[in-house]
Amino acid sequence: MLNKGRGGYIWIKRMFGGKKFDKLLHPSLYERILAFRARRHVSTALNTSDQGPLFPAKDGGYYQYKNLSNYIVRIIERTELPFVKERTDRITPHYFRHFYAIYSRQQGADIFLIQKELGHSDRKTTERYLEKVPQREQEIGLMWKEQDF
Repeated sequence: MLNKGRGGYIWIKRMFGGKKFDKLLHPSLYERILAFRARRHVSTALNTSDQGPLFPAKDGGYYQYKNLSNYIVRIIERTELPFVKERTDRITPHYFRHFYAIYSRQQGADIFLIQKELGHSDRKTTERYLEKVPQREQEIGLMWKEQDF
């Protein structure tokens, strides 16, 4: 499950239908995942033979998709951040995919690479994710750096 990679860690994860892909995690995110796992009282010694869930439920098993989604929405709403309170719709885990696409584009990533990372088979899907990029090119958020997270 875990291999060292340049600048972080590479995770091998199963997608729907058993399709595997690798993802790079920066060390700060990796440490947060280990802290979450420690709070769940599951092993933080991850290795290639580990087939358990990356984010285990309280019973140590896999989260059901809808339960995990609702759990994340509740956490976001509990933050009481002004931009969360001002929204008329909920921030769901799917919004993280949009943020990932937009932020990656703002950092100079090519649309084809973003498409591949998100697992989109059609470039038009990725383009819909990026529709707001031109509007946002003048935002202060473009100055954000990874170490700030």
